[in-house]
Amino acid sequence: MDILARRLTIITLLMAVFAIMLAAAVETDYRRSTHNGAGKLVACSTPSMCRAAL
Repeated sequence: MDILARRLTIITLLMAVFAIMLAAAVETDYRRSTHNGAGKLVACSTPSMCRAAL
């Protein structure tokens, strides 16, 4: 019974490390894909509704 508990503990810890690494990879990909609008010049069809973003 001790061997089974030890194996389950090792498998659980490995799965937790994998889950944390996967979450970090997804967060990094999400941050990379978000577009920052600051500092870009964008054409506006209605000048009265546009605000400058410098």
